[in-house]
Amino acid sequence: MRSVVQMDSRKGSNDLEALFGSRDIFKNPKPVELVEYLLSFCANPTALVLDSFAGSGTTAHATLKLNAADGGKRRFILVETEEYADTLTAERMRRVVTGVPGAKDEALKTCLGGTFTYCELGEPMDAERYFEGDDAPAWEQVARYVIYTATGETANVPAEANEDWSAGEAGGQLIHIIYKPELSFMRSPEAALTLDLARKIGEAARKAGKTALVFGAAPYVSARVLRKLGITFVQLPWSVNQRLNTEVAS
Repeated sequence: MRSVVQMDSRKGSNDLEALFGSRDIFKNPKPVELVEYLLSFCANPTALVLDSFAGSGTTAHATLKLNAADGGKRRFILVETEEYADTLTAERMRRVVTGVPGAKDEALKTCLGGTFTYCELGEPMDAERYFEGDDAPAWEQVARYVIYTATGETANVPAEANEDWSAGEAGGQLIHIIYKPELSFMRSPEAALTLDLARKIGEAARKAGKTALVFGAAPYVSARVLRKLGITFVQLPWSVNQRLNTEVAS
């Protein structure tokens, strides 16, 4: 019986050699040409392509190559749990996007273009024990979680909170997270947004020409005052989705 697709089995290794100068960095990689051929049938020009076992990153490579060929705007999500996720999978994409000087393939030499974001999963957060003593997540972890959940973006979050609880900027807003991984703190008035803190945050946002999004245990400021200061308050930890759903509905 003949194969549906006939292709040299060495092509996948050849692809990696063109990028890394070695054929032996990954066992049995899929050929870019094969995945590109398959995507051309099932992934329309604006498709989102998911590969839950990314391996050496062939799927993303093929997606960008197909975009370059037909002007498509396909996106991709790769998931890889092995140690080579950064040094091989993501590194392959860096080279494909920016170009490989000296490559024989002209497309690789001049680059395929596009962008991608490389993310690592943090420690798991247990919703049932979110504020319970030593099991509570660190401030930085909570900040990254709520920022992404509320805005769909990532931010350059400091390792520790400062006096105004600033967590960076995302979604066109300044983000502040009033939180400590201590149950006693979160139950105390210190975890609330006070008028003095709100004025400080609001003034900083005004000078930056932006509004502020503040997460905390409770607000000690009226909604009217917060609006005047350009602040939206969201209660920690799980009302973020409720806020988004309300905005979508309105």
